[in-house]
Amino acid sequence: MTDTPINVLFCTRGGLHGALVLRELLAAPHIRICGIVYSSRVFRPGDGFVRGALALRQRTGLAYLLYLWSSTSLAEMLMTFSSLATVRAAARQRGIALMVTDRINDDPCRQFIAAQSPHLLVSAFFDQLIGAAVAAIPTAGAVNIHPSLLPQFRGVDPVFFATLRCGECGVSVHRITAEFDGGNILRQQLVPARSGDSVLRTTARLYQCGAQLLVSAIDEIAAGAPGTPQAGGGYDSWPAPAQVRELAALPASLVSARDLLDLMRGRVTGDTA
Repeated sequence: MTDTPINVLFCTRGGLHGALVLRELLAAPHIRICGIVYSSRVFRPGDGFVRGALALRQRTGLAYLLYLWSSTSLAEMLMTFSSLATVRAAARQRGIALMVTDRINDDPCRQFIAAQSPHLLVSAFFDQLIGAAVAAIPTAGAVNIHPSLLPQFRGVDPVFFATLRCGECGVSVHRITAEFDGGNILRQQLVPARSGDSVLRTTARLYQCGAQLLVSAIDEIAAGAPGTPQAGGGYDSWPAPAQVRELAALPASLVSARDLLDLMRGRVTGDTA
């Protein structure tokens, strides 16, 4: 472990999952969060919240839209009752530079990232493709935390599709390339599913585990470890309404009242038992 902290630029959509990852990174003494890029994208860049939400509802259905709202905006509201700070609140409390954008690859955001002088870019629960020009700014490159055992379940909601297809749950830390979720794997861990856990709760556990994996290997990653190439696998885009109904019939839940009550009572759904 190096004595000099590693400057990490964190990219996230926020919500419960982004807050869990940020908490782990902030707790690591050899990591310094030098800046945060917070995605404001809902569906397509430039749509805005209302138009983006309507487009997403048309694509996925109301139930899935409400699930996404529960893991982001509603979770952040409920976190005000818990010890877990939202991404924006943590940035304010610690004086971390933060930029909100729905276009990470445009000039203003590239300039913001470069101004923070990051050693490493870390993405988690982030809904934008990070282009080569952005990934090249940090001296040690860019990595992503993805809640699946890559190359299985690449895509926007791997836990949903793993639950739907009775696949294994796990998390991967991988290099960022031009292909979504396609870069070399740096760390990977199987995380057994727990009976009765919702998609939201399982996803939170996986992101927390992934952040811990990243922290444990940060020196090696920052030194340029190349990782192991992926082979095979497939990519899943947004689930269709019929797939959401199929998951509910298993039976399985996207989000449960227990998830929300745990946040209101000051417990965090990503905490291990």
